[in-house]
Amino acid sequence: MRRLRGRHFIPLLLIVLLSQLGCGERPAEKLKLVTTTSLIGKIAQEVGKDKVDVVTIVPGGMCPGHFDVRPGDIKVLSDAQIFLIHGWEPFVKKLLNSVQPRELVVKTLDIQGNWMVPDIQVKAVDSITDILCEIDHKNGRYFRNNAATYKTQILDISREIKQKAKDKKVSDTNVVCSEMQEGFVRWFGFNVVATYGRPSELTAKNLRKVIDKARKEGVEIVVDNLQSGRDAGVPIIEEIRGVHVVLTNFPIGSYTQSLQENVYKLLKAIRTTHSRD
Repeated sequence: MRRLRGRHFIPLLLIVLLSQLGCGERPAEKLKLVTTTSLIGKIAQEVGKDKVDVVTIVPGGMCPGHFDVRPGDIKVLSDAQIFLIHGWEPFVKKLLNSVQPRELVVKTLDIQGNWMVPDIQVKAVDSITDILCEIDHKNGRYFRNNAATYKTQILDISREIKQKAKDKKVSDTNVVCSEMQEGFVRWFGFNVVATYGRPSELTAKNLRKVIDKARKEGVEIVVDNLQSGRDAGVPIIEEIRGVHVVLTNFPIGSYTQSLQENVYKLLKAIRTTHSRD
């Protein structure tokens, strides 16, 4: 057998080397996640970043309690690897029953309280990070680094908000609010003297009780929840001639944007009441 001459050997060697440099390698596949709400979805995206493909079923401005499954949701879940849920969503069982039997990791995030509150948001970040690390441990350090950065951002914003609330003496202000917003409104520093439920749950007797309490305590601010009924508190406002605020209980855009927008609305309401004095 004849030996390869130098001029033939070098081009052949280059071909072999190039083939081993990964020129034809496919990019690593992303984890396919489906989440029920934007509370979960926004965290999963912040922690997973370019290692995950996140689809959220219920839009941020919509109430999950009134959401109905669409054919597109079934298709999305059929292609997913992980399904992250709160556990209280009424449509989840129907959705899972509509998907063909296969390997799908379903994880319930049992985080109590209002997730728009920064301290609770941080707990949710930790829980979702643990899930991603468990399923994709080779990217565990990447996920935990992203989570640490995100939590620092949340806590920095939280400290700024609490300082503003202190400067405005928010704790001296009595309010009534939707029971869905009570946790957030109390965290901000307001004194909640009464709460009310969804419009469908409000009776004339309950409404009168809240109105009487609001008058007795000198309430000027009524806080509604966007997702459960932005006009639920209007009858109370009309009676006490108060300032109406509508907050979101789910991120629309990013969590930090929605958090700051909620706070801006509350501070604006305080300024409005002060201007009346």
